[in-house]
Amino acid sequence: MPSDQPVLSNRGSLLYLLLLGLLPLTVSSALTYGAWRFEAAIAGFGWVQWAGFYALTSLTMAFALTPTTFIALLSGYFLGWPALAPMSMAYLAASWIGYQAASRLDQGSFLEKFARGEKARNVIRNLQGGQLKVIILSRLSPVLPFAVMNVVLAMLKVNIKKFIWGGFAGMLPRTALAILAGTQTRNFRQLLENPNEGDFVQMGIILLTVASVGGLVYVMTQVLSKATGT
Repeated sequence: MPSDQPVLSNRGSLLYLLLLGLLPLTVSSALTYGAWRFEAAIAGFGWVQWAGFYALTSLTMAFALTPTTFIALLSGYFLGWPALAPMSMAYLAASWIGYQAASRLDQGSFLEKFARGEKARNVIRNLQGGQLKVIILSRLSPVLPFAVMNVVLAMLKVNIKKFIWGGFAGMLPRTALAILAGTQTRNFRQLLENPNEGDFVQMGIILLTVASVGGLVYVMTQVLSKATGT
């Protein structure tokens, strides 16, 4: 029956969200071993191989098959700072793919189900009014999974242009930090075992986490306050 469709779509979105949260845990170990095992072959890649690599990772990052931080670490280790440009383009592509996939799966059912009460509608309305801040802050955090946030933000029906470019602005600092970590060691095993080694990298991760979490808490407090009139 047509009335059942939003509920079914919403369940599908939540299952998809759970899957994206679990996939990096199961796939990253195999990828880590493969990268270590074939380090010499990867080091010999030319521009054609690297172009194919970033095209492929646009898909794998979108669907959580490869953690974004892992790809950035590899990029920094093998290519250094020149990897920032293709890595950024891969992020943009992965963001668009992830958003479109989640939107097609959800079909607006999350908002339809959630925003039934007046207060809930006010929360969504105020949240969408400040969506650019939410997008940037959620992407800034090293602890919020990239693919999962694609789904969450798509379910909230944020503006696609703000999602892409706000997300890019938020992802850039954490991407640069991961690439920096990759450039700071010439021992691949050491990089995989201690990806956040170095005082500057550790401090950067702490600052980004505090800024993103603190910022999101502040924005959500403001949203709830406006929605409830308190």
